[in-house]
Amino acid sequence: MGLRSLATAQRMCGVVLLLVALVATVPSAGALAAPGGDAMVYLDRNAPAPARVEDLLRRMTLAEKIGQMDQIVTGALRDGTNPADGNCRNPGGNNDPLQPNCLENVLIKNFTGSILAGGTDNPVLNTGRGWAEWYNTIQRHAIERSRLHIPVIFGVDAVHGYGHPFEAPLFPHAMGIGATWDPAVARAGGEVTARALAATGWTWNFAPVQDLHRDNRWGRAYESWAEAPVLSAALGGAYVTGLQGTDRNRLRTAATVKHFAGYSQSVNGHDRVQAQLPIRYLQDVHLPSYAGAIDAGAATVMVNSGSVNGIPAHASRYLLTTLLRERMGFTGVVISDFADVPALANNYHIAGDLSGAIAKAVNAGVDVSMTPFDYTGWQAGLTQAVRQGQVSVERINQSVRRILRLKFELGLFENPYVDPNLADAAVQAGRDATLRAAQQSITLLRNQNNVLPLPAGARLVVTGPSADSMTNQLGGWSVSWQGVFGAGHVCCMGPADQIPPGTTVLAGLRAATPNVVHAPDQADAVAAAAGADAVVVAVGEKAYAEGLGDHPAPTLPADQKALISALQATGKPVIVVVIAGRPLGIGPAQQAAGLLMAYQGSTEAGTAIADVLFGRVNPSGRLPVSWPSEADAPGGDFCGGCPSPLGDQPKTFDQLPDTASGAGNDYNPLYPFGFGLSYTTFQTSGLSVTNSVRRGESAQVTVTVTNTGSRAGTQVVPVFVNQPVSSVVAPPRRLVAFTRVALDPGQSRTVRIPFPVSVLAVTPGDIDSTERPQVEPGSYQVQVDSLTAGFTIR
Repeated sequence: MGLRSLATAQRMCGVVLLLVALVATVPSAGALAAPGGDAMVYLDRNAPAPARVEDLLRRMTLAEKIGQMDQIVTGALRDGTNPADGNCRNPGGNNDPLQPNCLENVLIKNFTGSILAGGTDNPVLNTGRGWAEWYNTIQRHAIERSRLHIPVIFGVDAVHGYGHPFEAPLFPHAMGIGATWDPAVARAGGEVTARALAATGWTWNFAPVQDLHRDNRWGRAYESWAEAPVLSAALGGAYVTGLQGTDRNRLRTAATVKHFAGYSQSVNGHDRVQAQLPIRYLQDVHLPSYAGAIDAGAATVMVNSGSVNGIPAHASRYLLTTLLRERMGFTGVVISDFADVPALANNYHIAGDLSGAIAKAVNAGVDVSMTPFDYTGWQAGLTQAVRQGQVSVERINQSVRRILRLKFELGLFENPYVDPNLADAAVQAGRDATLRAAQQSITLLRNQNNVLPLPAGARLVVTGPSADSMTNQLGGWSVSWQGVFGAGHVCCMGPADQIPPGTTVLAGLRAATPNVVHAPDQADAVAAAAGADAVVVAVGEKAYAEGLGDHPAPTLPADQKALISALQATGKPVIVVVIAGRPLGIGPAQQAAGLLMAYQGSTEAGTAIADVLFGRVNPSGRLPVSWPSEADAPGGDFCGGCPSPLGDQPKTFDQLPDTASGAGNDYNPLYPFGFGLSYTTFQTSGLSVTNSVRRGESAQVTVTVTNTGSRAGTQVVPVFVNQPVSSVVAPPRRLVAFTRVALDPGQSRTVRIPFPVSVLAVTPGDIDSTERPQVEPGSYQVQVDSLTAGFTIR
């Protein structure tokens, strides 16, 4: 059945079930009228959304409003009651069935307005149908047994596709999508994910992550698109459009921009810790990435779990109101991250109790608390804060208006239920799109003597810990929080019988050629290499997520480096495929005949890797982050061999050349931002730019790109800007725009690349300035490859 038929079936099912619920619960006055003839405007689908919101809001009690501001995890709907507070918990495990008494406590007695499927929360039947039936059961209880029949909104982290149902195709994680430098790929990822989510009812997606990649040690590094604000903003905006659709008043699903703001700027590379962020750095570098997704119409924003300059982000009115709403123009729902409102009292100790913590968060700008278990504590705590004058009823009304508007925009009142019969097909669809994303993400870093592409009949030995491991290939947030079965963590992995269907490196190469020998260990690989034309060794990281992935110096383990060295000693060409969530110290792989970065996340990565190795796909991926060198490996050309720490990343102001103030001194990455090889060669010429523009306008760059090689290929064209003289210190190259150009051998194309000069805005004034960023008038230069052209901003 097509998407239109699917939508029609869902609407018909939803309308019928909602009318049944209304007939069962509303007196004979009818579905659109309350006793006394008071028209129930909020149930009139033809009424304007603001009128529906206000009509429903005026009918709600304070307790019902407070419940709308709470999000409770599915574990609270399952077996087990805590005798201390009466709350349902889930001590028996995440596969326990829903319990009627827990549904009643959470949804009816405490009026909870939102449900979360946490990273380890899956239904007993972890398929599209299982998720749809789970949703319908909870939603039906909320609608049919509540006074006002307000539907619940369901949230889930579908960060690289619908990662929970094990049959869903998965995309490369955000860093891999960043390597495509292609907003169309990000948009396709949003579209595929939205169709799957909508078919199961879980329409509040906690993605995209718009935190810039700042620190390679951080366990969430792979969730960032890029280190450059312009690239991250473009990809995030495209993903939001794909996920939500183009009609802001009728959303497919709701996107969540996270984690506002500066979450990735950890002081020590650990997750959920302090960030020290000068306001100028926050405004000029970090905020533009979030703005790209917000300006695309993202419906919700999630708050940074850490603190910024000593203030927990969840308690910062400056972040959540002054910057986010007043300066950046965000009008949607702000949600906390997991348990971060209680953390203001329990961890940060800036409040004496839960009520005080709730008051601080709500007054700062939080609309919904991902509590995630203590629904009675949330209800009592916010009620107490109102009674004590710490939080006004009008402030609560403000949040509830936003929440109700989101529910109307998602069509939950008209289409509250889904058809489980259609869910499996929708969840399993999109594998072609995931393959294209994986193909475009593969980044060729080394190709000594043109060892690649391999000839069709090449005899291969395939080895390495990631050669036949879907666990390593998919990374975290796949089936479960810490990935699929086999990641080796103490908890939070999927079961052994829920390995997503897909293609490993070994399977992909076997499908490409019959001449493949799989060697499971080093001894077998070295022995088999004698009869091979080349050896493919897949190395990298295991699956991880968040803090469990924090690492002081991300590098290949010693045994993987030893395997590469032993294979190189055979004299046969060694092709290293890195499957990892971030750049790693790769030791001897720096001298490999071939070196590819394949990232993590994609169910189709094995096919994509084989396509690139055999030349069916000409690699076009370019690094979205700089790749640090390491102390035990030769350095680059900039400083005669000096290493850059593996935990370091080239922050924007670290790239200043030859400054004596500790800001840079020639940062020495192994592979710079934007690096990537192709099987063909390109040349750029004829660079020009709009001669003079006003500060509120766009400049247009024109450049000709020629494929000077013998193969068709795609060139990524980044456009940088240099400001020779500036009042505020600026890096020598700021990415302002980019495009992709596909060319046949010998073909040339002149491309025009516009960019708003507002991307060059900086915070004016002295060290203590918090003014709005402005574009400084003066002379600038655009840079494309080695070409430059000057222009003026007036």
